[in-house]
Amino acid sequence: MKKLTSIFALTAVLFALPAFAADMNFTPKADISFSGKIATVKTSKKFRTVESCQTLCTSRSSCVAFTLDSSKGSCTILKTVTKETENTDAVSGLKN
Repeated sequence: MKKLTSIFALTAVLFALPAFAADMNFTPKADISFSGKIATVKTSKKFRTVESCQTLCTSRSSCVAFTLDSSKGSCTILKTVTKETENTDAVSGLKN
C-alpha cells in the first residue's frame, strides 16, 4: 500500500510540474529537498500541493524557497537555502 501511495504522490507531482514551471518566479526542482533557515512549516491539507506551497512562499516577503514533501505531508518555507538533498518524495522551488 505504501508503494501505491508513493506512486500516486509522484504522479501528482509530475502532473503539477508543468503548471509549476510556468510560473517564472520559481525554479522548480523535482526530487530535491532544500535545507536552511526555516520561516514556517505547514502540515495542513490546505498546503499539500505544489501550487499551494508556492503560493504560501510568494505571500511571504522573507521566503526565498519552499519544499513540498509528500511523505511528510508538509510544506516548508525557507528564509535561506544552505543545502540541497535528494528526496524522491519532494518538490522544491527557488525564487528567481
